[in-house]
This record gives sequence, structure tokens and C-alpha cells, in this order.
Amino acid sequence: MRFIVLIVLIGLVAWALTRSLRSQRQGWLRRLALLGDWSGEQDGVRYRLRLEGEPDGGHYTEVNESAQGRRRESGRWHLVEDRLNFRPDDGAPSDCELRLFEPGRIGIHGPGRERRIYEREAGNVVFLPGRSRS
Repeated sequence: MRFIVLIVLIGLVAWALTRSLRSQRQGWLRRLALLGDWSGEQDGVRYRLRLEGEPDGGHYTEVNESAQGRRRESGRWHLVEDRLNFRPDDGAPSDCELRLFEPGRIGIHGPGRERRIYEREAGNVVFLPGRSRS
């Protein structure tokens, strides 16, 4: 009998822990609010990043403009813990560190996006989850 009670207690603790972690992740995703348009400038390069899809992944498009010209990249993105994983349609995937400085201001650091600061672009467009491009 004690064994069954112990198994039930372990199951309840595991369920409570899983629920708590899921709730914390949802809170983190709400604070990040990644969906939408982001922009910044560094070393004479202007960049714009659009994230669409679900709160933790979807389709992205990034446009970089500099004196050397304009470069456009698009593909899929996915958030894993504090890492943004970019998988371009025509290129090598990259894994970048994500930092939230304050609401509307994030930092992304990784291959091709070294020490970039992005700020949310203000606008009247609201991005709804579940409406991503394929």
C-alpha cells in the first residue's frame, strides 16, 4: 500500500512541476512578444526582421541594407529556451542567443547577427498566432 501511495505522490509532484514549467514558459513567451516587425542599425547596416507564426516559431524574413547593397533572407525560426534557431530557405542554419532587455527591445547574437539590438517597430498591425506562411 505504501508503494502505491509513494507512486501517486511522485506522479502528483511530476504533474505539478510540469504544469509550473509550462506556465513559466508561456509567461516568458508573452513577455518576449516576438511576433511582429523588428529593426535596428549597426556599423552602417540597417536591418529589419519580421517574425510570423506562433509565439515560439514560424516564418521569418530579414532584410539588411548597407552601402554594399541589399540582402534578403527568409526561412523558418524556432525558439528553444533562450536560443533563436534560424533555418533559411537557401543557406546554413544558425543558432543565436536571445536576450530580452526590456519590452520592445531584444538582442540577438550569433552567426551573421553578431551583437545586434532590435527594437519593435510601432504600427497598427496586430500579428495573430496561427496565421503563418508555409
